[in-house]
Amino acid sequence: MAGNRDLSNLELMPIDMQTEIISRVARHSRRAVRNLLAAVPPLARSAAVPIVYRNLNIHPLTVHPQAALQRYQSLIENCLASGNLQAHYVRGIQQYFHHQNVNGGLLHLQIAAEGSYEKVVYLYGVIMLAKGETAIGQAMLDTLGWRQSKNRADRCWRRVKRSLHGIRVTRLESYMTAYHNTRETIACHIDNIHERCDTCYCYEQLTKFVYMM
Repeated sequence: MAGNRDLSNLELMPIDMQTEIISRVARHSRRAVRNLLAAVPPLARSAAVPIVYRNLNIHPLTVHPQAALQRYQSLIENCLASGNLQAHYVRGIQQYFHHQNVNGGLLHLQIAAEGSYEKVVYLYGVIMLAKGETAIGQAMLDTLGWRQSKNRADRCWRRVKRSLHGIRVTRLESYMTAYHNTRETIACHIDNIHERCDTCYCYEQLTKFVYMM
């Protein structure tokens, strides 16, 4: 019961309709959901469901994954359990780069990449290149349409770098092996990686990734 106050139109709606509305609000931001629940507290029961956590926009944590190392654990776990791609990106960054849990981190990044979360498609593709999985890495980068325009992939790279800011990234030996092996296959623009073509594009991405560390 809501005491003596009148029920709002939202409260009078069926629960499944309330949940649908909240899930749409969740796509905008976590703050928007908090504001909605502050205004209509009884809606909380309709908000704590998988579809809301799956759609919940946690963009600030994708920009600063380290912020969720000690805080927001329950939030991240609920989002992961619901298939939230941003949460998989955050956990993937934490595990792969911060904790150096390569296999565990890569699993989360793969899930996000296969869900077409754009900057993870780029990151997962470059990591595959760095691990010597050239076919997988190139296929991932190809989905970003770099042959038509480099802008999309370049934007992804800038966003990934921002996510990794402040994290001490280890340069694995396998990265250098893949880098040198790829370099040996380049027959064009080897001294000017900014002059990109089909042959040397993967080499450029490896160069940026390896020497970021």
